[in-house]
Amino acid sequence: MKTVNVDLRLDESEELLLKRALKKAGVREKDVSSFSVIKKAIDARNKRDIKFCYVVALYFGDEPKDNEYFRVGGSVVVVGAGPAGLFAALELARHGVAVTVIERGSRVEERSKTVKAFFDGGKLDENTNVQFGEGGAGTFSDGKLNTQVNNPLVKKVLEDFVRFGAPSDVLYLNKPHVGSDNLPKVVKNVREEIIRLGGRFSFNEKMTSLLVSSDGSVCGVKTDKGEYLSDCVVLAIGHSSRDTFSYLFSAGVAMEGKDFAVGFRIEQRQEVIDRDRYGDFYAHPKLSAADYKLISHASERAVFTFCMCPGGVVVPSASEQGGLVVNGMSNYLRNGENANSAVVCQVKKDDFGTQILGGVEFQKKIERLAYAAIGDYAAPVQLADDFIADRASTRLCGVTPTYSRGFGFYELKKLLPLQLIESLKAGLYDMNGKINGFASCGAVLTGVESRTSSPVRIVRGENSESVSHKNLYPCGEGCGYAGGITSACVDGIKVSSAIIDKLIEKYKVKI
Repeated sequence: MKTVNVDLRLDESEELLLKRALKKAGVREKDVSSFSVIKKAIDARNKRDIKFCYVVALYFGDEPKDNEYFRVGGSVVVVGAGPAGLFAALELARHGVAVTVIERGSRVEERSKTVKAFFDGGKLDENTNVQFGEGGAGTFSDGKLNTQVNNPLVKKVLEDFVRFGAPSDVLYLNKPHVGSDNLPKVVKNVREEIIRLGGRFSFNEKMTSLLVSSDGSVCGVKTDKGEYLSDCVVLAIGHSSRDTFSYLFSAGVAMEGKDFAVGFRIEQRQEVIDRDRYGDFYAHPKLSAADYKLISHASERAVFTFCMCPGGVVVPSASEQGGLVVNGMSNYLRNGENANSAVVCQVKKDDFGTQILGGVEFQKKIERLAYAAIGDYAAPVQLADDFIADRASTRLCGVTPTYSRGFGFYELKKLLPLQLIESLKAGLYDMNGKINGFASCGAVLTGVESRTSSPVRIVRGENSESVSHKNLYPCGEGCGYAGGITSACVDGIKVSSAIIDKLIEKYKVKI
């Protein structure tokens, strides 16, 4: 295989890719067995000459072979059916391990209906919502698969996403995304493959405790419906499993508090972002809705954007009665009128004292304040320039909030500690200088964004096993080892590989 870089202008067809790749590589077409695009990005630095930048792979009969899986045996319980749990279960099932997945929420088909009902003004189900249920919190976001994790397993994860129904362009786009309209299908197909391989799922069932043998090692889990014995247990519980964090802490499982971030969702007209990014070409049919990623060091604490959703909506994401949480969501086409992203500020461990679960209580406090601001899961909003200038908002100015359960004007400074508010003000002012109109009167802030990452880490060793409990494997974003869908999937595979090594030794498997 040989890879070459090829650029195309907006007015050029992709039919030129192979011809230019061959010329650049100095090879003849008859010598090439096949070719594929392995990366595609937009170069908009020169707004008078926007280009698509490709990395093209030319194959000479050396295409990689499909993975082959040897059978191990043994049994594993996976707690949680988010990205980390599903990919851990998938990898284990592919190796002949008897896998049981326990999920407190419902399967994705029923979950989608429950979530939509809540979006439309219905009651909150504390076990099936945006945070809990098959597919995890990422199912109702944007399905972004870009990651800063540099690991060869990323390619394997992306290939599996396509295998189970994601658009094929996730294999080569610089910033791939599946879309919240496609993710339920992908999640369902992953589940069905695990079942085909011999795995089992139990939905609407919550782990209540670990089963521990006489030597102190974990030998299964107890739920609100029964007990499951196993060789190992994978904890893929998600960043919002506060009741489980409390239980694990009381049970002596090694854990620690960690930094995270909180803030608001900011919405602008998508056209504002497109014009800033693409200039006069902002409406060109070949260009997708533009995104951004900003960071400001205008104050002592970093302020940054997170989970940007081009053409998306702000969604109700609560998982507890009396607490209000917001997040962002986009469908695959990203064709909504507004852009949105989290704009958040660092929260350090010192901000909530020495208590390991202090970060959880910090999150709860601001979520309850946000709920009380308007009531009944309607969201408090404020124009961005009013927030910066410390004045109350009384009317909208060009951007209508997309949050579906209604909204009311509120001074958002009442929701967070003063130090964080001052940092967010400085950060937003700074970001407005980087994207014209980013935090103008035409931008709306919606509170609060509080579930950016887990406030705790379940401590594990280099072998991915809990440092306090043998046979227990903390995994994914909720346990503090990932930050997004792809990295969570990678961590699921990493943990399953460690378990497979243990089972090989335990059952004397010959490979």
